[in-house]
Amino acid sequence: MKRIFGIIFVVLVSFLASFWLFLQAYNFRGMQEQSFYNYHLSKQEIQKIKDGDIILRHGYGLVSDLIVEQLKEKYDLSHCAIVCKDDTNYMIIHSVSSSLSNVDGVQSQDLKSFINDSQYNSVVVIRYKPKINKPASAIARKAKYYLQKQIPFDNAFNINDSSQFYCTELLWKVILNEYGDDILAGKNNQRKDHLKFDTFLDTTKFEIIIDHQKIRHRGIS
Repeated sequence: MKRIFGIIFVVLVSFLASFWLFLQAYNFRGMQEQSFYNYHLSKQEIQKIKDGDIILRHGYGLVSDLIVEQLKEKYDLSHCAIVCKDDTNYMIIHSVSSSLSNVDGVQSQDLKSFINDSQYNSVVVIRYKPKINKPASAIARKAKYYLQKQIPFDNAFNINDSSQFYCTELLWKVILNEYGDDILAGKNNQRKDHLKFDTFLDTTKFEIIIDHQKIRHRGIS
């Protein structure tokens, strides 16, 4: 019996060690790619961005790649965030798990580093089209409110629980509260369509301001 447990222990340790080495190699490749591209928006593109705009992207790392692989959408997207603009300063508010960040849940980041953390030619900037007479900047104002509330990350991805937010849930909740528009109506189903990013590419609800994914999918990158 001790021999069997010994064999199981060795196999388990070997598996964990192999997986750890795989992750290290995977992350190192991502860091090399990130350093090589030094991805950024042009000055002209930054000038197009307004308070309350939304940024979609494909991030680096195994988790981001798995999200893209599982969703199999038109665009390769794994994360989203809200832009808060103050004069010429840009802050990004988004929700990230503590397994991927030093802060759990709703947090802020500067625009430059957020773009640089995105895979090359993966960024899409969109703008919500309000159906009521209320500026899109209300999105940024509400995002700042949730930032102050320190809402934790929703690791269960339960859209019915508003005490925690995953990234797209934050956007959904902000728009629902500020404009009464349920952009995920009918998508809380067994296919888990509420997790997908194509909702934000619906041009009846959102205007696409910057689209680097078009370049990516044309193979120009």
